[in-house]
Amino acid sequence: MTVSADALGDWSSEFAKAKEMFLTATVLQIKVGQDNDRRMDFIKQQLANHVATRHKFTDQSKSLCATGTRVEIQKEIGRWLSPQTSSSEHIFWITGIAGSGKSTLSATIVDNLGKKKTPVAAQFFISRNIGETINPNHVVPTIAKQLAEFSPAAARIIHDTLKNHFPSSLEDQVKELLLAPIREICKSHDRVVILIDALDELQDAAKSVEGILSIIAPKGCDLPDYIRFIITSRPEHWAVISKSKTLELSVFKQDALMTDSSKEEVHNFIVARMKEIAVKEDWDDWPTLDQLDKLSRKADGLFHYATTALQWIEQQIQAIGTPYREKVFDEFAQSGIGQLEDLYKLILGAFDDPKQNTDTRKEQQLGFQHVVGTILVLEKPLTIHQIIALLGDISRDDFDVIKFLRRFRSVLIPGTTASFEEATPQIHKSFRDYIMGVHATAEFRILTGHAHMVTARSCMEVIVKAGIKPDPEEQDAVEQYSVKHWYQHLRKAVEEGATLEDKGMQKVFGQMAEDRVVNVWKGNFWQVFIDVAATGWGLLKEGTKEDKIKGLSDIVRKAKWVRAFPLWCVLFLCRRSLSWSLSLTFSSLAVRAFPLLPVLPSLPVPCLLAFRDLIAESGTMAFLKRGINSHPPLLNYLTQCPATLLPNIDDIGHRS
Repeated sequence: MTVSADALGDWSSEFAKAKEMFLTATVLQIKVGQDNDRRMDFIKQQLANHVATRHKFTDQSKSLCATGTRVEIQKEIGRWLSPQTSSSEHIFWITGIAGSGKSTLSATIVDNLGKKKTPVAAQFFISRNIGETINPNHVVPTIAKQLAEFSPAAARIIHDTLKNHFPSSLEDQVKELLLAPIREICKSHDRVVILIDALDELQDAAKSVEGILSIIAPKGCDLPDYIRFIITSRPEHWAVISKSKTLELSVFKQDALMTDSSKEEVHNFIVARMKEIAVKEDWDDWPTLDQLDKLSRKADGLFHYATTALQWIEQQIQAIGTPYREKVFDEFAQSGIGQLEDLYKLILGAFDDPKQNTDTRKEQQLGFQHVVGTILVLEKPLTIHQIIALLGDISRDDFDVIKFLRRFRSVLIPGTTASFEEATPQIHKSFRDYIMGVHATAEFRILTGHAHMVTARSCMEVIVKAGIKPDPEEQDAVEQYSVKHWYQHLRKAVEEGATLEDKGMQKVFGQMAEDRVVNVWKGNFWQVFIDVAATGWGLLKEGTKEDKIKGLSDIVRKAKWVRAFPLWCVLFLCRRSLSWSLSLTFSSLAVRAFPLLPVLPSLPVPCLLAFRDLIAESGTMAFLKRGINSHPPLLNYLTQCPATLLPNIDDIGHRS
């Protein structure tokens, strides 16, 4: 076939045009992609201090529903989410008592939607094990960041908002970072799903949740047709919401995870898991149908009861073997039906051996309180491997931390899918409430103050050992955690009523003030100054003798850079940083609040900064002028301090 020159020329011309259009489109696509990337980088930068980083179910190693469980509720949610279903109900509120499987269901919903290529636009799993997730100030920004990642159109709106300012009020945050992007996304999507799990675990949940909902769903609200919120909580929280007179209740849909409806599912789950255990042990005749039925009745439809009990049974079988395979079921005979507290008592009782001598038993109980207490008060999650490293100050001759953590996996890491050492403890809310409440026996009850104190000591021991690695880039995750949080644990310990009962703390304080160790923590000098000073003052207020806080005084004095601040600046910053409960702090300066002047002469080294309540009433400089002029002993004391550490006393009146 012969192609004419004209035809070849036309083809060449068309090809050139097509090539030009392709290149133009490609360049435009690249430019759009670059613009989107720049916007996203800006958004991440602006929201960095306002978001929770471990908010996804995969971050928290949440388990998924076992096959054949929670089938009906999953179908109902699926119908409600279907684009073919038109509904004015935009918020599906799922309630369930502790242990009913709310978080497992939430994780399954997110996982299933992802597999169907219709992922949720945002997810926020709230857990007391991950402190950043229970902060109500993190909810809206964390969801906004995900909306920006989900949709370039939403990213443009969020970017434009943050370019001007970060909304300071909750109302502006909800309107500008949440509702406005949602409305934009709904223009191009037939379903926009946002899931929030365990909303009742937020700090001050009653107030913070109502604040958010009052802006999202006030009376007469007009939510976009395609938006769908899925929320889970305990029943009592929904009971309050459902009676609200300020919310548009017609946009809510509610369902409860009833244990009656899940009894058969829990029984099937128990049968399947017990068969797996029997196969591992090569026991054909175990367990009997009667034993399975008894355990199912005890679980009473609670998935968490079943999961925890099965993990504990498997651990006991692995540890003791054949002699325990009948006894393990007898242990449940005395427990109540569906009573998680009874289950926890059973597990703790198996750990506490009355046959041990008094000293050994005491060591075991103290070890329990140290390890579990530390896990409960961690400022950020650590893996089991990292926790073992953090607790290196516990002598293995006294208490085997690794063996203990393995033995208590059923309550410390319930239902997680990660390997043992890489798992992050996910203590169930019901166990946390039990072990820190009045129902736990005294030898196992975790006191918050004591837990923070032993954790602070563990952190300081890590820092002392890390004295030869001052560069943060050379520090491992445990050392970084310790450097960042030791002083916070110390302060919270005293705020919660702990004292310096551990004589070894004095030695550790002394080591923390050594130059080689100061080099490790000096990067956080200002927070060290604030929190350690507040710790010392809190102890003084409770009557601790001065010699016992000398180590704290030495640490504060090592925060040398603070001395470059004029006194009024230190006072102002302290007043903004310290809690209302600690109205005074001390440093190497010498200013005292009026009621405390009589004890000033007894403090030759640690001196005190007066602030907050009194300053708030009169203004910093006016207060100082009145305090100094009214109390000659204080004036005399101040005149003995190096001039470089204090402002000109005569000049205070002029500044005020």
